[in-house]
Amino acid sequence: MHKLYQNAGILTVKNLSVRRGNLTLISSLDISLAPGDTIWIKGGNGIGKTSLLQCCAGLLRPHTGQILWNDTNIEKYATGYCIYQGHMDAHKPELSATENLEFWKSVYNSAHDINMVLERVGLRQQRKLRAKKLSAGQSRRLALARLLISNTPLWILDEPSAAMDVKGRDLVESLLQDHIAKNGSVLLASHGAPTRIGNNTRLLTLQEGHNAGDIDASV
Repeated sequence: MHKLYQNAGILTVKNLSVRRGNLTLISSLDISLAPGDTIWIKGGNGIGKTSLLQCCAGLLRPHTGQILWNDTNIEKYATGYCIYQGHMDAHKPELSATENLEFWKSVYNSAHDINMVLERVGLRQQRKLRAKKLSAGQSRRLALARLLISNTPLWILDEPSAAMDVKGRDLVESLLQDHIAKNGSVLLASHGAPTRIGNNTRLLTLQEGHNAGDIDASV
């Protein structure tokens, strides 16, 4: 039985527009992501997937529109409602895998057992290795461990399976399933289709000339 997130909530995007210079990437986008929901964002390179994720994580200011967490603008939240995993792994290269997670454990005031988290992501044997010595796939596994340490209800993920082998991709799917089962939610951008990871998995397709996107009911 999964222990449910006590801080789960609803992410609401209202009339969002995102620009890069003079180019409008996304316009008039409305989405809602409730506990247990997953939205998979699909689209070509440069279409605005990463920009949308960064806006929802509070890392990029949208051109227009609102992004709310439980009806409160995300600018009011310093941390706690989401964790963002982008293309770059947020590791300190000179620290070991364990030391990196100890740092993030203090940031998130987490009660998770680091050894158990490392075991879950398949890095128990590499726990003393410096992050810079990890392979690309192992580095991504350490990034996944940070998701678990954070104990945040909303995961915002940009190509989380990049540089991972089949076992690594299976691990990603397993962690997402566990997260959804705990009443978490996921906003995910990837080129490849994820397997169905919950009862409410929807597809948001970003297309040039259709910047508001089209949300399909399920994938």
